[in-house]
Amino acid sequence: MVRVLAMVLVLCVAESAAAQPAGPGRLVRLDGLAAVIGGDSPGSGVDVVLRSDVELRARIALAGRTRGPIHLGPIPAGLLRATLDEIIGEHLIAREAERVRAADPTGKDVEREYGRLVRSAGGQARMTTLLKALSARDEELDAVAERRAMVAAFLSANLEGATVVTQSEVERAYQAWLAEHGADTGEPAVQVKRRLRARLSREALARTIERWVRVLRARIPVRIYAEFRDGRP
Repeated sequence: MVRVLAMVLVLCVAESAAAQPAGPGRLVRLDGLAAVIGGDSPGSGVDVVLRSDVELRARIALAGRTRGPIHLGPIPAGLLRATLDEIIGEHLIAREAERVRAADPTGKDVEREYGRLVRSAGGQARMTTLLKALSARDEELDAVAERRAMVAAFLSANLEGATVVTQSEVERAYQAWLAEHGADTGEPAVQVKRRLRARLSREALARTIERWVRVLRARIPVRIYAEFRDGRP
């Protein structure tokens, strides 16, 4: 019964959104369920991801990758799928943080994540333009920032050492870099190695987070409703 009511609600929301005309330079986001985490259908204790959540995050990513006018055309299906996976991963880790009673993020933590979200769109001006074009609310960004702050606090407490890169790993990466670029680039070796160390650290953290998400996804029910395919909404 809950599932039936939820699907009826989704259809009503989508029809209502479709009936609203878009103004100049604006889009109407058709909504509906993209995924639920913690159960098979919406309900108590279940996190809901809407299609509009996925679209907003995907368009933020596109805004940060491009210059000029904000992209309001079709979004590549691959980006939508990757964005949905990212959002699901955030929810899974946030749920684990709540389960183990990890330290609550501070207001500064949330502000930092909000700032990162804005920078990922290419700055405040582009973010403001994007929100206006999508008729999206700033509260949507607040919710993302709060969840990301919780995820960051959990990872900081539980992944200590995950980003440690040894000197031998840096040297191997440097030798591979020399083989590809040569030694006459004019860039000091110490600067190249510093950049390579940072990249290796980010990659190590990404792999560790990916393992965490796989473990949590095997334990916590995840139901995906949206199939993003090229040529289909």
